[in-house]
Order: sequence, then structure tokens, then C-alpha cells
Amino acid sequence: MLKNYIKIAWRSLWKNRFFSMLNIFGLAISLAIAILLITYGRQELSYNGQFKKEADIYRVIMQANAEYNHEKWSNLPNAVGPAMQSDIPEVNTTARLVRLDFTGFGSIRANDHNFIEKNIYLTDSSLFNLFDVEFTEGNSLTAFSTPNSVVISSSKKDKIFGKEPALNQKIIINQRDTLNISGVFQDFPVNSSFEGDIFLNILDSWMGKNVHWSNASYFTFCLLNKHADPTIIAEKATALIDKYVPKENQYLTQFHLQPLSHVYLNSQDLRDNMSTRKGNMKTVNTVFFLSFLIILIACINYMNLATARSQKNGKEVGINKVLGAHRNQIKLRFYLETGIIAFFSIMFGLLLAIIALPSFSHVIGSDITIANLLSMANIGISLAIWFIITLLGGSYPAFVMANIPSLSLMKNSITQSKIAQYLRNGLVIFQFTCSIVLIIGVIIISLQMHHISEKDLGYQPTNIVTMPIRYITSMDKLKNLNESIQSLTGTQSIATLQTFPGFGESGKKIHRPGETKEGLPVNTSSSLGAVVPTLGLHLIAGKDLPNDLAPTDSSCYMLINEVIASYLGYTNPNEAVGQIIPTELSPRTTIVGVVRNFNFQSLKDAVGGYMYYRTNSPNESYRYLLIRYDTQSVPSYIAQIQQLFNQQFPEVAFDYQFLDEHIQKYYTAENRTNHIISTFSVLTIFIACLGLFGLAAFTAEQRKKEIGVRKVLGSSSFKIVQLLSTKFIGLIILSLLIATPIAWWIFSHWLQDFNDKITFPLWSFAVAGVFALSIALITVGYQALKAALINPVESLRDE
Repeated sequence: MLKNYIKIAWRSLWKNRFFSMLNIFGLAISLAIAILLITYGRQELSYNGQFKKEADIYRVIMQANAEYNHEKWSNLPNAVGPAMQSDIPEVNTTARLVRLDFTGFGSIRANDHNFIEKNIYLTDSSLFNLFDVEFTEGNSLTAFSTPNSVVISSSKKDKIFGKEPALNQKIIINQRDTLNISGVFQDFPVNSSFEGDIFLNILDSWMGKNVHWSNASYFTFCLLNKHADPTIIAEKATALIDKYVPKENQYLTQFHLQPLSHVYLNSQDLRDNMSTRKGNMKTVNTVFFLSFLIILIACINYMNLATARSQKNGKEVGINKVLGAHRNQIKLRFYLETGIIAFFSIMFGLLLAIIALPSFSHVIGSDITIANLLSMANIGISLAIWFIITLLGGSYPAFVMANIPSLSLMKNSITQSKIAQYLRNGLVIFQFTCSIVLIIGVIIISLQMHHISEKDLGYQPTNIVTMPIRYITSMDKLKNLNESIQSLTGTQSIATLQTFPGFGESGKKIHRPGETKEGLPVNTSSSLGAVVPTLGLHLIAGKDLPNDLAPTDSSCYMLINEVIASYLGYTNPNEAVGQIIPTELSPRTTIVGVVRNFNFQSLKDAVGGYMYYRTNSPNESYRYLLIRYDTQSVPSYIAQIQQLFNQQFPEVAFDYQFLDEHIQKYYTAENRTNHIISTFSVLTIFIACLGLFGLAAFTAEQRKKEIGVRKVLGSSSFKIVQLLSTKFIGLIILSLLIATPIAWWIFSHWLQDFNDKITFPLWSFAVAGVFALSIALITVGYQALKAALINPVESLRDE
């Protein structure tokens, strides 16, 4: 019996080849998209899940006080880890991490070759056991057993030493430290939050020896004993603040424990997330929602297209019923038909997914391999999708055809009940409501990202190249390099800074004269050279920082923004110029100029206090050279800088970065969401149009005799097209009315993440509606015109 039904289902599909192929094609595209999105979502959720002790590992984060707007920080004082391990019995192990020179960048020299590395950390040896680090040379127990030891990743070992063993080889970092390689470890997995390639012993440096509760630059992880309650441990850790930090110095108020599984996807609200590998749970939820939506729309499309052809095989079903076929047997026939289509669709969809994989990886900004795509988990998900499509997609035609009286089937007088009509109309409204919401989303996200790209940040990051110079230990050598670059055609100005905006500034406080307890937290950068013209800052009072100071000058000179000037009580920026205030930098700190506020961090954040300062003895060293250029041939200009650099520093690797490219990294998650929604909205709309095509075909099929009669009585093709299209226009307008409040609610909340955001454009609703209506009219108009052009003789003939 089952074999016969499979034959009947196959014969029916072959007889209606065009609609069968349309079904398979539509479902295949939907499944390809869904499988790709699900694979990406699963990969995002897999981060940090490979560590054996993952369930008991937590990152310690702290909450600052009101002066720092109660921000949550992932970087802590270096005393937190040791204090937790010694004072809280439930804490098994802790490990600290801090970037070399607070940036992680460094020049490596080994075997007479130079290399630039960007993921250099200092850490405790406990890190290797905490995260199951496997060593290919040496081991975790002896990694830091001797002073000046360093361990490197396998990939860096291959890059620096090739096939030779690296154990006990020497490397020089930043022309300062000669270190002995005591181990080579397997690279951290790409789906982990750890990017470290080179680890130094933190206890060899002042950064580990001088335990303090002041400077918050260290990332801290802890391993809890089994069954320990992280909430209670966090409370005990918070109690350490009162134990070890005087009340007047307590800028931190509370500790939280963040599960390791949350570090990658749930750290958007933290200042400094440790890793450039940053995900977003909202993006993952969006991806899974889109995949669910696409599968649902694919099922709706199948139901629309299947029932659109119901009249063609109505007599066949009627004969089966007359001959004694039971309702369940009729249903089984349609489920088998759906199952066959779904099976071929999944096979074709997997093939399309493999073909589209490179383009998909480019859109989402993440590498997904064919092995990820064809994993056993994904095969299982594909089978589940096949079952769902067969169940949902086959249910409507199966129940409809099984419940139509045999006489109606035999007479080709299949009519839809009011409930069935409402259901079909509801499905189309649902499809286009989703499509219109997505169209509005594309408009809003694109406008916001354009606003960010065009926003006046208060400085000009374009045409600036940054160079790390931490390895230049002589001011004379630094001066020679500056003069050489300044002499190049195309160089406009140069500034030597601790850092560039938004990357590794120091945190200090500014106090009003006479006040010592309260203060304004500010970001600071030690500076040398033409700061204002190089960064393109807007000087509104005073002048730039002095370039040359007398050797005996012990004063500090600072260039402040409007936030600091306002905090100090100067309503007019000119009043601030020349004022002397006490700071951590010097008892005599003179304000030489005031610049307009500038966005040194993401536009999601409010502008805070920022200060550039110049002194003979800066607390922080100069780490970057910023060069503003004006040339039509940027590659040639960079090559000239590299040539000068290599001549003066032959033992150091040359490296550079464009400042505007660095700023774009602030919006990686938003750009990824924009790409995902934009790309897959277009595909979702296309799939929805297939469903509308099915409904139009069904309507034309149902009303073909009416159309024939109207044509015989003289009705024009235009009138017939208008007759068939009016209903669909009403459905699209209703979809727009439903979609408008939904889209407004969703994307108004999305915009709340930005401190500087666009005003929600009301015209976006009209654009989305017109676009959806145009697409619908093209889709429906084709079917309506096709029906209108049929010879009335063909329409009125009854077999």
C-alpha cells in the first residue's frame, strides 16, 4: 500500500513538473539559508565551550562607582586575583592576564629576523592548567620555573623558527628584554576568547610583583570548587574591597562573576572586553529567528503552491474516495508528496549552501568550513527540518483535500470555506508583515551606520597612519625618525603619543581647586608634537601643547576638552587657559588650551573627559607615532616611511595601522547585523513572493470560468488584472499597518544602544510599503495577466 502511494505521489509531482520544481527550488533556497544561519549561530554559541573546566571557570568583572557612571569593567587591579585565592576557600585557582605595555603589541627579534606581534600578554603560570593548554615543547609545570621565560604558540613557533625546535631559543622583545623560550603550546582554538600567542611570566615584571588595588588593567579568571555558588563568591569578593581599600580610594564598588560561556556573547556592556573576538547574543538571536522565519515562510509557500494545484488532481482524489480510500489514506498521500519534495529540497539546499559558503562567510565576517556545515549535528537538524516541513507543509493540503466531499471533487467544483480563505489570507499577511518589518530594519540600520560613518567625531581620523614605537628607547633616535618622516613629501604633521583615541589611555582624576575627595575621571595620553593639527582637533581656546621644554621645567601642560573645562567651572573656555590646577601628574599643571569635545570611543558611549599632557617626565611612555599625510599615492608614501624606518632601526620590525580602520572595529557587531539583515531580508522577500505567486495562481485557477465569462461579455484584460489584483493590494496594505508598530518597537529599542543616534524616520514605513506593494503587484500582475490572456474557450470548456 505504502509503495503504491509513493508511486502516486511521484506521478503527481511529475505531472505538475513546473510547480514541483518551483516548490523544490523555493524550499531549497530557504533551507540553504536556514542551514547556513543555524551553522553560524551554533558556531557563535560554541565559543569557550571546549575547555574541560568551563562550567566552573568565571571571569571576574567589577562595577565602578558613580564617578565612573557605574560602568562595568572587565579589567581589574592586579591584587584582586591573589586576594580572592587567599581569602575565599571556594576559589581553587586564579589567573591574571595583562597586555604587554597595555597594548599587546611588540617587536620580536629572533634568528636575525624581525617580527611584529599583536597578542603578547603577561600572565600567571596557573593560566595553562586553568584552560587545559597543551604543550608540544616543554610543559605547563616548568613553563615559568626560571626567570625571563616565555612561551609561544605553535603558529608563532613555525613563523619564527620554522621546523627547528624552539625550546631554549632566545627572543628579544622591543629591544629591551631577552627571553628564553621555555615552552611551545598548541594555539588556542579560533572559537575561544583567547588570542594570546606569546606569554611572559607576570611575576618577572613590576606588573606582577607590585600588587596594588589602584591601576585596573588586568583580566582575572578564577576556577571555583565544584558546587560553589558564584553569587556567594561574588559577595565575598566584594567584601574584600572594604578589607583592603581605604574608603577614600574605593572607585570600585562590587565584583561580579561572569561565566566563561558568557564572555564571548554577553560582554557588550563592559569596558574593554580583552579580545577582538567579540560576539553579540542579539545577533545570534536574530540569526536563529531569521532561520526559523525562513523555514516557516517556506512551509507557507509550499501550502500555497500545493493547494493552488488542488483542482488539477481533484478528480483523482475523488475517484480514490469513491473507490473506498479512507481520509487518513488521502492525507498520507499528500504527506508523502510533501516528504518527497522536502527530501529533494534538502539535498539541493545542502548543495546550494556549500556553493554559497564563501559568500556567506564574507557577509557575516566569520569563517565557516564545509566540515562545520556538514557536521553530524547539522545533518540531524536537517532531518528535523525535513520532518517539520513534511508535517507542517503537508498538513494543510492533506486536510483540505481529505475533507472535500467526493461529489465536489468529481465535478471540479472545489470551493474554499471562509475559514480556509481567512487562513490563506492570514498566511500571506504574515509573510508580508515579516518582509515589511525586515525592509524597515534594513533602512534604519543602514541610516544609523551611515550616520556613524559621516558623523563629525570632533577630530579627523582619515589620512592618519599610526606606528608603534615602544621599542625606541632614545629620545634622540625618536627625534631623528620624526625629522626624517617630516621631510617626506606628503607629510603634514606628526605627533608622538601614548596612544591614539579610544585605545589604551590611562585613567586619572581631575579635581577642582581646593577639592581632594571628589573628582572627574578622565582619560589621559602623554603627548609630544603637534597634537591638534595631527588629529584634526578643534581648538576653541588657547594653543597646542608646547613641543620643547627646558630641561629644568618640572611643570605639566595639558590640553583639555570641554567636559573637563565645564567640570572645573569655566563657562567660557578662554577662562580656563592659563589656569593652574593640581593633578596626579604634577602639583603645577597648567591648562594651555581647550578643544571641542570629541568621540574618542564608540558613538554608543557618552563623551567623557579627555586630556593630552606634556611634561619632561611623563608617567606613561610614548608608544605611537601618528602621522597625518596628504598624498595621492598612499602605498608609495608608506613604502618611503618603511625605508626610513628600516635604515634607522634595522633590528626592529616595521608596522603600521590606519586610524580610521581602527575606529570601524567599534562597530563590528552592528555592521555584521546590518549585513545579515540586509542580505537575508532580500532573500526572505523573494521567498515570500513565491508564496504570493502560489496564492495568485490558486485564485486564477479558482476563477478561470468567471474570467472566461467576463471576457466573452467584453471585459478588457486591464479590468481582469485589476479584478484579481485588488484583493492582494488590500492584503499588503493590511500587512503594512500590522508591521508598522512592530518595526517601530523593535528598531527603536535597537537605536537605544547608541548615545548618538538618528531620529526614527517615519518615511521608512512608506518606502517599505511602496516597495512591498510594488513587488506584490509585479508577482500578482504576472499571474493575473496570464489568466486574462487565456482564450475564453479554454476557460469555459469542461473537459
